Amino acid sequence: MKKIIPWLSMLLVLILGTTSCFKKDTKIEPHPVDTTKVEMIAMTQYYVNQVYFNLMTGEQVSENLKTDCDLLFSSADTGFLIRMNTASFMMAASTNKSSFDQVMDTTGLEWAFDPSSGNVDSTVFVDWIKILGTDTLFTQQVYVINRGLDALGRNLGLRKIIFHSLKKNRYSFSYCQMDNTDMHDVVVEKDPGFNTIQFSFATNGSLQTEPATDNWDLLFTQYTTMLITDAGDNYPYLLTGVFINPSGVGVAFDSTMVFDEVTIDSVLYLNYSTKQDAIGYDWKELIGDINGGDIYYKCYPNYNYFIKTRTGVYFKLKFTSFYEPDTGEKGYPTFQYRRL
Repeated sequence: MKKIIPWLSMLLVLILGTTSCFKKDTKIEPHPVDTTKVEMIAMTQYYVNQVYFNLMTGEQVSENLKTDCDLLFSSADTGFLIRMNTASFMMAASTNKSSFDQVMDTTGLEWAFDPSSGNVDSTVFVDWIKILGTDTLFTQQVYVINRGLDALGRNLGLRKIIFHSLKKNRYSFSYCQMDNTDMHDVVVEKDPGFNTIQFSFATNGSLQTEPATDNWDLLFTQYTTMLITDAGDNYPYLLTGVFINPSGVGVAFDSTMVFDEVTIDSVLYLNYSTKQDAIGYDWKELIGDINGGDIYYKCYPNYNYFIKTRTGVYFKLKFTSFYEPDTGEKGYPTFQYRRL
């Protein structure tokens, strides 16, 4: 026994010396259980504000006036699309002319709107550039743009515009008034961190009202879409609703599930749309007679929207009100949402 004890003593020393070299375990805090959150967006009663919202952070990332910009230039690496600001009821017409001098009025023009779905093939300026195999052709035709309406319904006027080229991530174009005054030559440069770069005729400059691509999921805004009359005719209408981030956000809709009972397993295999207006405007209905008497907006209590973010996180969301609770003023959409 006397020979064994020294070995045990040495082993004990080694064990104590070795374990003293390790740091103590770091305490891991449990992930907090997500709860249902409520958010109100202040678009105001004339819907003048556009508000970008991030579901992951629960933040209203940015806010701007809906009339701040006129054109939106794709900032994607290979993107070339040019869109109009549909929040202002903008429209445009192709003239098939190549010179500003050849277009002095709007006689005979066929006006068109960009689709609220974001369908790239139906944008008004889709033919400003043509890609034929390895060749790129810039048509350089004159378009006439009707800038639409401001928040008070006043006309913002007309502009003639020619898109010249897209080279080295720079869009080049010229525009002027209908009488060829106020001529401008402009360059708008892409920024890879954003979906689009915006441009304003009012300031003759680029601006960045839209947040970085990875920093928003939902855009609360007015927008133009095509509705159908009882006679089956299409007509453009300015609506108030929600766009999704077209770069990776998807939306599924359901009106049969109970919102509080929806789990991640309930939504994983639904069909998710990436259309820009997948949420849109019809989560509310107009109650009353629009030709007289009291009218108000009511949110459908059974309409559930399931949102898959750019990073693959799922949320459930439903709208509960369209009014500011203290003043009763419309234009304040309120919604509940919860991470799944």
